[in-house]
Amino acid sequence: MKNTDQQGISGFDNLSDVDPAVESLLDQGQCHNIETHLLRNLRSHQNKERERTKKCLVNRIKVYLLVDLYKRLEILAKKEGVPVSQLVTFLLYGPLHQFETHMISLWATRCPHAAENSRGISFSIDMGRRFSENV
Repeated sequence: MKNTDQQGISGFDNLSDVDPAVESLLDQGQCHNIETHLLRNLRSHQNKERERTKKCLVNRIKVYLLVDLYKRLEILAKKEGVPVSQLVTFLLYGPLHQFETHMISLWATRCPHAAENSRGISFSIDMGRRFSENV
């Protein structure tokens, strides 16, 4: 930052030597200033969109997938014209029902862990064995 005016006003033109955290705060402040100068109905629309996003986050979970599997899901979802999350939900219903009704089992593919972890998990599924059964 440098003093660019004779009256003591600092300019923020060159931020190359500013800490990244400070730069982020400045950017957030700038975004806030821009939002406050928008038309009232546009601000209202942005607020509603923000609220909708918050409501959606309640119904979300994080699932770790193999990169190859996710890429295959993305290709299939794009081909079918649906979101990946809806495709995954659709594809899980059948196997989940089969598992709950004991039509399929995990026993053949379970591998014991050396020690139970903090979440109480003492087994993992051998995905290699599981995939070779389906081929």
